[in-house]
Amino acid sequence: MSNKNGQPYEIIARGDLFMLRQHLEMDRDPYKRWQTQGMWREFDAPWDQNQPDNIQKQEKHKVRKQIIDDSGPRKMAVIATLENQPLGWVSRYSFRNNPEIWFVGIDICEDDYLNQGIGTEALNLWVDYLFAKSNFHKLCLDTWSMNPRMMRVAEKIGFAYEGSQREMQFWQDEWLDLVHYGMLRKEWEAKHQD
Repeated sequence: MSNKNGQPYEIIARGDLFMLRQHLEMDRDPYKRWQTQGMWREFDAPWDQNQPDNIQKQEKHKVRKQIIDDSGPRKMAVIATLENQPLGWVSRYSFRNNPEIWFVGIDICEDDYLNQGIGTEALNLWVDYLFAKSNFHKLCLDTWSMNPRMMRVAEKIGFAYEGSQREMQFWQDEWLDLVHYGMLRKEWEAKHQD
């Protein structure tokens, strides 16, 4: 594919209504806007949101995360409509002491696209891409107890509830639990044999 300037770009995965693709220069303005507005900020660790003066630093970090490294597939992809409008991103990360276990995240940053199943399909495509392009053992997904939509998405695509750490974050006069989900490679493989 190519963008409006005719520059080619990689489509990582394609769904019925949107795609996962590499980060493009045209994503810079929406990304800057997302750092200061959008409902997504209310659910993705709102106590730790970026200040406007850190936007450029954070943007460079997001772009670096998408680079393919020696340990496998991309670390980040942009969620975009088939018309190439960016909507948010998916990501993966791991910890040095256990590189066979990856964590995934997703943010739909355009409010008009929430509650339409895009997050479910995007995360499902991302999980399929990561398992298909690597040999790692397990995917994990953590969310907060104040985010029931993310819990439903995780369960819908086959993540198993693995427990929670109670009252890990105090936010808006309430203690929140950190909720853990996981999917083993053998569980993903069994799901794709049907």
